[in-house]
Amino acid sequence: MSLQITFYTKPNCPLCEEAEELLEELKDLFGFSIFKVNIIKNMSTYEKYKNQIPVIDLGGRYYLSGKIDKKELKQKIRALVKK
Repeated sequence: MSLQITFYTKPNCPLCEEAEELLEELKDLFGFSIFKVNIIKNMSTYEKYKNQIPVIDLGGRYYLSGKIDKKELKQKIRALVKK
């Protein structure tokens, strides 16, 4: 079973664009899929994440938000893929 990463984002968000680029870059390396959620489309999701985006939920085990550090993201994904 491959890892699915949930990526919470919204339009016109520079940090979200950077995070998405990192995810796309690492996707082929680690073989995960990305489930992209636009928080604008659901009020409860918007309220939950509006001050934290981008948010990357790594299979419910790890959670990264705001300015995403590539090294940390890579380490977290590697730890999940090895299990």
